[in-house]
This record gives sequence, structure tokens and C-alpha cells, in this order.
Amino acid sequence: MTSGTHRVKTAGGYGAAVLALVLGGGILTAPSAAASAQNSIQFKNDALYFVDTCYEWQGPAGIEKKNYCHNAKAVQATWKAHFPEEATGATVKVTFAGYTGGPPKTVTVDDVSKDSCFQLKGTWPNYAEVLRVNC
Repeated sequence: MTSGTHRVKTAGGYGAAVLALVLGGGILTAPSAAASAQNSIQFKNDALYFVDTCYEWQGPAGIEKKNYCHNAKAVQATWKAHFPEEATGATVKVTFAGYTGGPPKTVTVDDVSKDSCFQLKGTWPNYAEVLRVNC
């Protein structure tokens, strides 16, 4: 008789543990990074080119509707793109007008919980560089 009671208590203990895991599962999983509209991607153009930056936001379905570009930024210009709140990352295509040294440059931003800053360097026609710098 005691072995049957022991099995019921053990099964009940396992059931309670499973229920706690199911109901409290959020405690065991890491929170996803959330962007803040106050966080941004910033560029400073120190290149001797006009520059376009096109932002492709990563995140839930529909976020691609928020993609956009900044166009024809001149030397010494500084500009920002603010993260949409639901963004989990971004890919930025940086195009140097008249650059003949290869395809546009691409930068990836995976940490949306802070600002990301880049400095653009280059001289026409075949030197262009995107440097990640401290904000």
C-alpha cells in the first residue's frame, strides 16, 4: 500500500514541477533585446563622397515597411536613424557615390539596446571605408 501512495506523491511532485515550468517558463528564458526609439544608428561622413545609407530593420513581420534611406549626405554631415521600437537589429547598406572599388558597404547592428556609431572615410574614386566608433 505504501508503494502506491509513494508513486502518487512522486507523480504529483513531477506534475507540479511540469506545471511550474509551463506557467513560469518566461522566468527560464532570456528576455529578447528591445529597441528604444531613443537608440539610434549614427553616421559621420568624413569621406570625399556623397553617401546614401539604407536601413533594413530586423524584427517581427511587417517591420520591413519601416525601411528607409538617407540620401546624398555630404562631407562633414552627421545623421541618425532611430530604431523602431520592435526592431531586433538592422542591416545598413552604405553607398558611396562614384565609388569604383567594389559593391556598397554593409554594416550589421545586432545590439539595439544602445546607440551604434560609424565614421565614413574615403577618397574618390576607389577608397571607401566604414569604421565602427564609440558614440
